[in-house]
Amino acid sequence: MSDRITAFRERLNRYMSLGVNLLSLAIGCSVKVDLYDVLYPALSLMKDELSRLNLEIQHREDVAVLSKVGDYELIRRIYGIPSVKVDPGDVDRISPDVALVLLQVHQSRASSPDEFAKVVLELYRQLGSSRARVRIGKGHSIVSTRQGAEFALLDYIRASPGDRYLLANNDTIQIIDPTEDPGNYRQVATAVSNALNDLFIKGVYRDIDIYPVYDAPTDELREQLLRNYTDFGRRWGFNIIIKEQPSVNYLLMGSTVIGYLDKEPPMFYDEVRQGFKVLVTRPFGELAIISTYLTAHVDEELMRDFESNVMSIGDLEKLKVKIMDILSKPNVEVARVINKYLPEVGGKFRPEEHIAVTIDISGPGIFVFKEIAEQSNVDIRLWDVPLIEPRVNEYAASRYIITDSTAGTNGAIAIVASDDVINSIIRDLRGIEGVEPMVIGEVIGKGSGRLIVPDWISKYIVNKSLLSKLVTNVDLLKDLRRIKPTCGKLVRLEARIYGKVQGVGFRPMIRRQALSLRLTGYARNLPDRTVEVVAEGGESEVMALLEWIRSSPVGVVERVDYRLSEYRGEFNDFNIH
Repeated sequence: MSDRITAFRERLNRYMSLGVNLLSLAIGCSVKVDLYDVLYPALSLMKDELSRLNLEIQHREDVAVLSKVGDYELIRRIYGIPSVKVDPGDVDRISPDVALVLLQVHQSRASSPDEFAKVVLELYRQLGSSRARVRIGKGHSIVSTRQGAEFALLDYIRASPGDRYLLANNDTIQIIDPTEDPGNYRQVATAVSNALNDLFIKGVYRDIDIYPVYDAPTDELREQLLRNYTDFGRRWGFNIIIKEQPSVNYLLMGSTVIGYLDKEPPMFYDEVRQGFKVLVTRPFGELAIISTYLTAHVDEELMRDFESNVMSIGDLEKLKVKIMDILSKPNVEVARVINKYLPEVGGKFRPEEHIAVTIDISGPGIFVFKEIAEQSNVDIRLWDVPLIEPRVNEYAASRYIITDSTAGTNGAIAIVASDDVINSIIRDLRGIEGVEPMVIGEVIGKGSGRLIVPDWISKYIVNKSLLSKLVTNVDLLKDLRRIKPTCGKLVRLEARIYGKVQGVGFRPMIRRQALSLRLTGYARNLPDRTVEVVAEGGESEVMALLEWIRSSPVGVVERVDYRLSEYRGEFNDFNIH
């Protein structure tokens, strides 16, 4: 075990030297700005002003869809944050049909709808001052842990008239497999495949252009990433087109991807009917397995516990490698099958022949089915939630390694269609490597967008605000509160936490968080039902821990009293008493 942990920590130091704290991933913090607790509330705060700007914001579609398009041109611009300066005259000259937005913001802005809204609103305010009406297509927001590594990248797309659809998407990650070198081919392959998945779900599978978006702290790594993009394009027959890059020296890889579709895209939300079935192309929940593997190497106690209760760490590693193989391969063959079940351009949807709706089961996990239900004004019942390895997913949730263990990336694809169409699709999908088609639910009728799930889902989702969005057969909604995402000089923190913080797994979570931030100290229960925390380490890391405590995903923190004092170097580890 010691050799394994030593090797992992060497890798950890390699990433730390690049400015990336892998352990913030291991404990379940997303590198994307949280949709439900930050992005959507921020958009709600801005909606009145946005409505007065010369903007059109695409509603709740992961990919930008332009109709009646011939050729296109992509013009990229990169702006600074927080001082955004957009030249309205430049936007007038470009006169885009759609603009894809990528924001990289510091974690202090990514944890607050108010702070996030300030950045977005200023960008949109300037874009909206142009004479050209700017349509905002796919928006994507990610988090940096380093001050100064912020930017807004806009890919403006200008298209000429034609007879096809053009679909465009952007997506990025910082790292997908921290146990591998950042220059490993699979990192870029997974990042690009994740971006491509939103085209694949619409049936786009050929004539695809990839515009890499990447950055790195060193020229050597940046050049390696570029070679990986070139290899990926050559292997899979995609066009790689290089444009200006952010260059804030913070590890990043992803792309804007664009493709044509000569069919009607599967966006027939109004056609979704009672009795339609929900098919998924394979089990999902990849992030729980990757996060558990990482966390076990951070926390030796947890590794022993995992091996005692679930499986050997060697078997978990084999599972992790298998998942990475799947994630790094684009779902192009599935896209080809989807395309087969779409109407010709201008054709009408026929339930006996066509797919109604598709979606990528990625970061939101099973909540993507709620998005389908809400957009289609129907209720959906899932009778199964197939996870890649349920024992690991349950373990990850029970130890709060990840609060929604159904989440994934470059995930399975979900398809909603009539019974006959679903049966035909299953026959076509069989034989495709890595694909295990299965029907997991059905549309039970028109409704208010409810997603009804089995009551055992609470084994896999411990984020109470997410659970509150589901309908189950048991009362999971007691004591709910809104959950916010968690995530120099040496100082000492002495804190006392009030609220429902004992008997809820609070101290193990604090320990894991403290270890991830390389802090020492302890957490202990006090007789008056409060928890005492003493932590020593870097000031920014100590303040990050304090911020995490205030918005803990477990228990109910009502108040935190604390004081900072001089660092003493009193501890060698972070313990629980």
